[in-house]
Formats: sequence, structure tokens, C-alpha cells
Amino acid sequence: MPRPRGSLNADFSASRSTLLNRLRKAVVGIDPPSSLRGLALASDVSVPTLRHYFGDKDAVFTAVFEDCRSGAVVELQTAATPSGPFETSVRDLVEHVAEGFRWGGLARLHAVGLIEGLAAPTVGGAYLSNVLEPTISAAQMRLQAHIDRRDMQAVCARHAAISLVAPIVLLFLHQMGLNGARTYPTDVGAFLTAHADGFILGYGA
Repeated sequence: MPRPRGSLNADFSASRSTLLNRLRKAVVGIDPPSSLRGLALASDVSVPTLRHYFGDKDAVFTAVFEDCRSGAVVELQTAATPSGPFETSVRDLVEHVAEGFRWGGLARLHAVGLIEGLAAPTVGGAYLSNVLEPTISAAQMRLQAHIDRRDMQAVCARHAAISLVAPIVLLFLHQMGLNGARTYPTDVGAFLTAHADGFILGYGA
């Protein structure tokens, strides 16, 4: 007797979710795979199984990026919400973004997103929409709130958000994603403090 369609769909979704969890760990791992075969090996399944649940390699990376965003709802909401006066809020935001990168996988996630995304527009769009842009947008929302409160200059909040976030992303890509901590070490704490100081000085009302 055939199984009900709803049961089959539930089984498919559960198996796909389990596989997606393995893929996410592989993508943010020390040596992330870059081929469909490598992704399959890293998640302990065959290439046909991977194709069955996701399709091609671009679809796998897209699914991983989407999954990462769905798991970061609380963190993004925290980033978007002012945490006190402008100076305190900026320092908290810088530390919040940096703390995300101190979880080593985030730097590698950005690195994979750039490598795969620059090679494939579909993957690039997924990386931008689900990894990079949500951080910028959350910072923009926090800064716009301070502009509205008039404890920050009346500038373009989006431009200011990019100015705040981009150096942090580059710093951790340099130090962690590209192993710069070993070859060109930087005092990350001092950099973050100086970056926050400069932003506060430049944009404070």
C-alpha cells in the first residue's frame, strides 16, 4: 500500500534538513569543498543523492546561505536595534558584528560566498541577499534610528552602515578567512576600538 503523499513530503523535508545541516558545517569548515563531488563527500552522501535534494552545486550553496540567514534572525534583530546613546550603540554594534566573526565559520562563509558568488551570479545573489546585505541592512536600521533621534548627523544611513560594516568584514576576512593572523597579524581589538572611535567622531551629532 503506497504511503500518503504528505508523509513522503515530510520525509523529504526532514532528510533535506539533515543534509543541509551537514552541508552548512562543511561550507564553514577549515577546508570548504568547492565541487559537487566534494560537497557530497563532506556530507557523507553520493552525488546523485545531493542532486536529488538540491540540484546542482549552485543550488547547494544557495540553500546553505538561505539556511544561515534563517538561523540568524535574533542576531540580526539585535544588530538593528539601538542599545543606548549613539556612542554606546555604535560600540555595541561594532562588537556585535565582530563577535559574529569570532565564531570562525562566519569569516569562511563570507570567503566562500565571494569565491563562489563571483564565479556564479546566482550564488552571488544568494550570498549578497542572505549573508552580506542582512548585516548592512541591520546596521542601517540602527543608524537610521539614531538619525531620527538626532544624536547622529543627518546623513544617508545606508552609506554610513556600509562605512561601518565593510572594514570589519575585511579585517576578519584578512585575519581569519585568508589566514592573515599568521602571516600579517593585526591587533583586532585595537582596530575595532579605533574604528568605532573614528565613526563616532565623524558621524556624531
